[in-house]
Amino acid sequence: MSDRQPSGTESGVALVTVLMIVAAMSAVAVALSASVLASTSRARAIDSASQADWLVLSAEEVGRAAIGDMVRATEKKLFAGMPGLAEPTVINVEGGLVSLAGRDGGNCFNVNALAGANVARTPGLEAAESAAGEDFELLVELLDVDSGNAPGLVASLADWLDPDQSPGISGAENSFYASADMPYRTPGQPMQSVSELRSVRYFTDEVMAAMEPLLCALPQTESVLLNINTLDERRAPLLSLAFSEALTVEAAQDLVFQRPNGGWESVEVFLTEPAVREIAPALRRTGMLSVESRFVAVQAGIEFRDARRMVDILYAIDGPDSVKTIWRERKG
Repeated sequence: MSDRQPSGTESGVALVTVLMIVAAMSAVAVALSASVLASTSRARAIDSASQADWLVLSAEEVGRAAIGDMVRATEKKLFAGMPGLAEPTVINVEGGLVSLAGRDGGNCFNVNALAGANVARTPGLEAAESAAGEDFELLVELLDVDSGNAPGLVASLADWLDPDQSPGISGAENSFYASADMPYRTPGQPMQSVSELRSVRYFTDEVMAAMEPLLCALPQTESVLLNINTLDERRAPLLSLAFSEALTVEAAQDLVFQRPNGGWESVEVFLTEPAVREIAPALRRTGMLSVESRFVAVQAGIEFRDARRMVDILYAIDGPDSVKTIWRERKG
C-alpha cells in the first residue's frame, strides 16, 4: 500500500470541488425556499380572494335583509336620511370589513322604456314608448347637452334596443356600427347596464357625463315612479320633467333641499307646496310621482386581507318579505 500523501494541488482541487457542491446545494436550497414562499403567497392570495367573494354573497344577503327591515318599518315609504339610506353601514369581520351604501334605485329614467320609440312615432300609431321618447328629449333639453340632436339620441337608443334592422330617422342599426374601426352589432334587447350607452351613436363622453347619473337600465320596459322623498338634488331634473318643465330645475332643487324631515306624507301634500301649487294642473304629471320606492341600489365594498371587491347590487321590492336581487355588477 502506498503511503504517498496528497499533494497541495490535489488538496486544492478537492477543496474547490467541495465548495462547488456546497454552492450548488445552497443555490438549490434558495430556489426551493423561493418556490415555497411564492406558492405560500399564491395560496394565501387565492384564499383571500375566495373569502372576499364569499363576503360579497354575504353582503348581498345582509343588504336584502336590511331593505326588508326598512320596508317593514315604513311600509315602502322610504325617505332620505333614514337608517340604511344615510351613512354607509360598516360591518367588521375577522380579517377585514364590509361596507354597504344604499340609495333609492328607482329615481331615474329607465332607458329600456324606449325600446319601441321609433315604431311608436309612425304616423297613426300611439304607444307609451312615444311618450317615453318625448320625455327623453325633454330631459336632454333640461340638461342642456347636445339638445339640438335630442331626436337622434332617442332614435339611436331605440334602434339599439329594438330587434329589427330598420333605423329610425337619425338612428343607427348594424349597418352603421359595421363601419367602425372595430365593428359591432346592436343587441336588439333591453340593456343590462347604462354603461352600454357608450357604444350607442351620439352618446359621447359629454352626453354621458351629464346624463348617466339620471339614467338606469331596469328589467321592465316601462318608466318607474319617482319617490319625491328620496330624490336628491342631482336628480332634480327628473322632478322638473314631471311638471313638463314648468317647474325649473333650480326650483326643483330648492324643493328637494327644503324637503321636511321624514319627507312629505303624500303626493297630495307635496302638491300644496307654493312652487308647485302655482303650476297649471294640465302640466302636472302626478302619475310619475310617489312616496314609495320600488327599487333600492346598494354598493357593497369588501376588504379582506389584501383582497378588495366593489359590487353594485339592485334589489326589487315587492313587499317586506319579497326583496329580490335583479342585477349585480362587479366594479373592482
